[in-house]
Amino acid sequence: MRLHGLCVINIDMKIHEITEGASFYGYYRDPKDPSGKTMTYPDDMEFKTPHRSNANARMLLSRIGLDPDFENTGSTPIDDFIAATDKYLRMNVSDKDNPYYDEVEMYDMEAKRFKKEHPEITHVGFN
Repeated sequence: MRLHGLCVINIDMKIHEITEGASFYGYYRDPKDPSGKTMTYPDDMEFKTPHRSNANARMLLSRIGLDPDFENTGSTPIDDFIAATDKYLRMNVSDKDNPYYDEVEMYDMEAKRFKKEHPEITHVGFN
């Protein structure tokens, strides 16, 4: 199909063909690794936030003042993440009807849930 100088892209993909994306996890140092370099997460951990594109994860991290390059920087200490989300929420309380506010609030609540239900978790991040 041709539209006078506009490019039309026919997207016919199945969901399993999309490989890029990130989910929000809670981590702690794996006690089985004597070097302390391996991070793991609880086996019974429930995830209540949506899987999202890497670009959306980077935008969220940037919005709350954290390094958006999560693919190369790794996880964030959970208390630092909660402090960043809390700061954003307090500074933007007048924008409660904004979808960006709602998104930050969702991840703030999820990090706090991780910390309450799994006190062993020390870090959070997208993976």
